[in-house]
Amino acid sequence: MSVATFEEGPLSGPSFFLSRTALRSLALAHRDTYGAARPYPHVVIDGFLGARLASGLAGVFPGASEANWMRRDYQEQAARLGQLQRKAFEGVHGALRHLLSEFSSMSFLDFLESLTGVQGLIADPHFRGAGLHLTLRGGHLALHADFNRDRYRGLSRRLTVLYYLNPDWEPAWGGDLELWNAELSRCETRIAPLLDRLVVMAHGDDHWHGHPSPLACPEGRGRAAVAAYFYTAQASSDAPDAHGAIWAPARSS
Repeated sequence: MSVATFEEGPLSGPSFFLSRTALRSLALAHRDTYGAARPYPHVVIDGFLGARLASGLAGVFPGASEANWMRRDYQEQAARLGQLQRKAFEGVHGALRHLLSEFSSMSFLDFLESLTGVQGLIADPHFRGAGLHLTLRGGHLALHADFNRDRYRGLSRRLTVLYYLNPDWEPAWGGDLELWNAELSRCETRIAPLLDRLVVMAHGDDHWHGHPSPLACPEGRGRAAVAAYFYTAQASSDAPDAHGAIWAPARSS
């Protein structure tokens, strides 16, 4: 069963929407794998959207000169393009912007909660630190543990989602996502950035990951990824007790 359904619309042509029913089945099929994965909970799901939709999204993913990218060239990360959210993804194809919206949807949040067991997940519509990323030839991302708080909303980071859009990616080009153990003594999992591959992984201060070796892809190609981060709120000791609607007394006429 496909997790995406298509609808024809009079304004913008065909649109796709994530199927809540299909996503729930997918979550139940993978939740044991997610919880048992090493070095920390994660899951790799291939064929997430299907070849037709994934190929279309890959075809409109912006190249190095086709968007208002911010480039990062530091010791920890080099030849990495991102930060399109600074201008609200202006100029990015509508299909990719719609995908970002669907990653913030009820259907996808329900999927993540069923998959991971983390309840009360909150998406980030601003995609701070996330969104679209493109790493060019020679680029890399050093091993790291992700930031743990959304300081604007006072939320705790819980999950990272990565979706890859790289047709015909060759193993010799590198770019595998590496997951290392807490002691940083060995890489326990390698995940190639293949077209239509979804990765969901838990956040933790010792959840080391990255793609530290320089990319060897041809000039003109890049490692394309869509990232989304998810959070939960923490209970506050001074929060008011929960209640339903408070109805005003009926007024006599």
